Amino acid sequence: MAASPSLRSDLAQKPQRVTALATLPLFWPLNGKQAVVAGGSDAAAWKAELLAACGAEVHVYAPRASLSDVFLDLLARGPAHEHGLIIHHDQAWHEGVFRDAAIAIADCNDRSEAEAFFRAGRGAGVPVNVIDKPAFCAFQFGSIVNRSPVVVAISTDGAAPILAQAIRRRIEALLPPALKHWATVAQAIRDRVNARLKPGSARRAFWERFVDRVFLDAPEEGVETRLMAEVDRLVTRPSAIGRVTIVGAGPGDAELLTLKAVRALQAADVILFDEWIPDDVLELARREARRVPVAPSAKGRSRDIAALVGEGKRVVRLRSGNPMALAGTVEEIAALEGLGVPVEIVPGVEAAPCRSDVIQVAFRRREVSQPGLRAAH
Repeated sequence: MAASPSLRSDLAQKPQRVTALATLPLFWPLNGKQAVVAGGSDAAAWKAELLAACGAEVHVYAPRASLSDVFLDLLARGPAHEHGLIIHHDQAWHEGVFRDAAIAIADCNDRSEAEAFFRAGRGAGVPVNVIDKPAFCAFQFGSIVNRSPVVVAISTDGAAPILAQAIRRRIEALLPPALKHWATVAQAIRDRVNARLKPGSARRAFWERFVDRVFLDAPEEGVETRLMAEVDRLVTRPSAIGRVTIVGAGPGDAELLTLKAVRALQAADVILFDEWIPDDVLELARREARRVPVAPSAKGRSRDIAALVGEGKRVVRLRSGNPMALAGTVEEIAALEGLGVPVEIVPGVEAAPCRSDVIQVAFRRREVSQPGLRAAH
């Protein structure tokens, strides 16, 4: 069964446009590369430690007498990365330090020195960051959550560093310490999994089940063998991966979506959404998912959806409010089930308006029934 030409043409449209970005987030491998740090302050020490933790060979230029206690301690204990190096040069920086450097950072006392360092570095073709001087930065550092090889970085484009730190603390609390070990397992089996499972729904289903384990417990001994056995089962006994989930978007506030709704959006191949669903809700979907606006009362759509499911697609029908309270939902479910397509329902949050006059009436009624109760005005 093939989807109708109209739905096919909608699916062939360009993907959802990316909303504006203040900066482009990039992750830059520095293992085995040279880096320059100018200055001996605590801030310069932190940047030197960060670069060396990535495996860089960090050359520090600062008179020894100017090194802070934090910097001296760093030089004494060395970097965390097995390939990282920190080499101290007992002198101020000069234009020759940028030769062979991949990155350069400085903590400068005044604007003139910052500008000189920036111009010299950029003249040598090296990306430069002068600490706390945005005008002389070709790139920025974000707040980091380290579960390496999983690394999360947060940026506010310099507008609110304290906000980035607050976000980092919340992410730290959400990500289990075992995430680091699970990421190492994923690295170890990734090539074998991809060699056995072709790109598509089966491979994605395996990795989604993998992710479910990540947030439940730490990896046990022999987990790699068991995961590869699961891959073999998917190869020898493939199951229908396609499915339909009707998701309620609630009142349209992305923050009011349920966790189950977000997970459905992030697993979807195709999202058929009511035209008044706001963009910030759609932004929570998997980037590769095709997004198609549809009319709530479209006829014959069930056959199109069934055809997509038959191809192994995961289809989300995204509706405003609570879908079971909307006209047409029951009929759509019945039509799909009549075509042999099971449907999962993810209710949306119902937000009824709450007027102050209604609250006052309710409170007065309570005053009558409970004479000792008085409202505070």
